[in-house]
Amino acid sequence: MTAKSIFHHIGIIGFGARGQALATTFFKELPEYGQITAVADIRKNIVPRPEISLYSPDLKSYTDYHDLLADPEIDTVIITTWPESHLEISKAALLAGKSVLCDKPATASLDEARLLYEFVTTHGGHFQLGLNMAYRPACRKASQLLADGALGKVFFVRGFCDVGYDFAHDVIIRKFAGDKAGLVLGKLTHDADFMQFALGTYAEEVCGHTANFQHQRRGAGATSDDTASISGIMHNGILFSLALSSCSSSYSRSFHFFGERGEMFFNVKDDFIEFRYADGKTRREATESTAGAHGGADRAMLIDFFNYVETSPMQPRWPERILSSMMLPLAAMEGKLIQTGNFYRSVVN
Repeated sequence: MTAKSIFHHIGIIGFGARGQALATTFFKELPEYGQITAVADIRKNIVPRPEISLYSPDLKSYTDYHDLLADPEIDTVIITTWPESHLEISKAALLAGKSVLCDKPATASLDEARLLYEFVTTHGGHFQLGLNMAYRPACRKASQLLADGALGKVFFVRGFCDVGYDFAHDVIIRKFAGDKAGLVLGKLTHDADFMQFALGTYAEEVCGHTANFQHQRRGAGATSDDTASISGIMHNGILFSLALSSCSSSYSRSFHFFGERGEMFFNVKDDFIEFRYADGKTRREATESTAGAHGGADRAMLIDFFNYVETSPMQPRWPERILSSMMLPLAAMEGKLIQTGNFYRSVVN
C-alpha cells in the first residue's frame, strides 16, 4: 500500500520520564508526522520538560485517560504507563478506534499477555509494542547480516546487560523495587525480544535464576532482584544464554552470536560489528551512525510505527512478540525449568 502521509494527532497516556522522552523525540525530530495534542497522567501537577512547553504550548492534559480517548481529534495513542495497566488501556484505546504504540513490557504477567494477544488479534486495529532495541543501528545491522547468512547456521547466542551501579542506585531502586514487573522483566524484555526476533524463532525451554545482591533494603522477591542468569534452547534448536547485572561503572549491552562460519560480536552502542573466524582472521562491519535517544532507536521506531499505520491493513503488527518478549525474564523469575514453547503455541496456534 502507498503511504497516506497523514498528519497525526497523538495522545500520550502516562507522561512520566518515558512519555516525555518520546514526546521530545517527536517534537524535535519528527514534526512532519504530526503533533502531540494531549497527554493523560494520574498526577495532577506534571512538570513537563521545557522543550515540551515550547513546542506544544496548547497541550491538553487529562488525569483520566478515558477523557483523552474520547477526544475525536486524536487518532494515535502512545502508552507509557506501568505495565500492570497496559492491557486495560490498550483495549480501551483500540475500542475507541485509535492506533496504539504500547511501551514494553507488554503487561506484568503472562496471563495478561495472553489476554492482550487474544484481544488485539481478534479485534483488529493498528497495535505495536514499543520494543526499541531492534531499532538500534547495531541491532538492525546484525539482524540483516544474520538474515543474509553471514554466520551460516547459528548454534548459540549470548546476551549480556549491565545497567551499571549508578543507574541501578539512582533509578531502579525507586522505579522498580516493589513493582510487579521488576528490573528483570523491565530491562531483559528488550534483550530477550531482540535475540528471538533476530533469529526468527522463540524460546522452547528456559531455565534461570535471579537474585538481589545490592538492594535488599528495597524488598525481597524476584520483583526486587538486580541480577539474573538465564539459559535455554530456542524452538529451532539454537542454544542461548542471557544475563543481567547492575554493578559496573557504566551501562552496557552486548550480543555474541556463534555459527558454522565463525562468531559475531557487538555492543549496542558501538558503530561496528566484529567478526572472528576459526582461522584467526577478523573483520568489522560499520553500522549506521545515528544521533538521538537510545542511539536513534526511538526515532527509527516512531517512523516505522507511523509508516505501518499509514500503509498497512487494520491488523496488529508482530503480536506474537507480546508473548515471546516476556517469556524469558518471567521464566527466570520462577527459578525453575519452564516449557515456554508449550505456552507460546497454546496461544499463538
